[in-house]
Amino acid sequence: MQTLGSRRRLVQVLLLFVLFLASSVGSWAWFHISPQKHQVSYHFKVQRQVAGYEFIPEIIAEEAVEILATTNLFNGRFVREQRDRFTVFAGEWTGRDAREMSVVQHTPDICWVTVGAKPVDMGQPSVVEVPLAGEKVSFECRVFNMGRDTVPEMTIWCATATGQVLMEGGRFSGEATTEWEKTKLMNHHTRIRSMNTFIQAVKNRIPGDGSKQFVRLSTGVTGDWRVTLAQLKDFARQWLELEVTRQTPPT
Repeated sequence: MQTLGSRRRLVQVLLLFVLFLASSVGSWAWFHISPQKHQVSYHFKVQRQVAGYEFIPEIIAEEAVEILATTNLFNGRFVREQRDRFTVFAGEWTGRDAREMSVVQHTPDICWVTVGAKPVDMGQPSVVEVPLAGEKVSFECRVFNMGRDTVPEMTIWCATATGQVLMEGGRFSGEATTEWEKTKLMNHHTRIRSMNTFIQAVKNRIPGDGSKQFVRLSTGVTGDWRVTLAQLKDFARQWLELEVTRQTPPT
């Protein structure tokens, strides 16, 4: 009986090992063997000079650089005659330092809310299309109250992995009166956004070890949010140059 029980345990261990091996190899094969060739891929190039604007760089804290896991960052403000102001940020990760999809999840829905910003619903859409290089590129869109004595801030951003736009989906919502409630809400929404990113990566066969980019710009809402959104789209076309790669169809 003891021998029979030992054999059963051995068989169970072998089955578990085979299942683990099959799932690991299957996952690797799904992303790397005959990977899906996307018809269109994007790569952003940021402009360090925009006509009529002065660029004021802003230093990123060392702690933030460590979290972002890259030094290939562009951060600051474009200002014009003390009237117009656009805050910009861009980050790029190569295949060597972008092993996880999480590098494109440092969005305002998470980072800004963590430091006290409060989401505002002015009727603005969650997703907008920005025309760049003849393409209509999807950007996520939000409005936040950043603190006392400040106007609401509208921001649009886009994250890509291996040249494909990743939409994390779903704006942060809910009021928290205590730090514990805020942490609980943040964890909940972070899990949802991580799952959305994972589902997109699996569905579209986007490997996690390719290049990734994140671009964000924002400005204050001083009147109709529609006007502010139009201004952001217009400035995006001036600040961002989009390189488009198309797959040649087989002959």
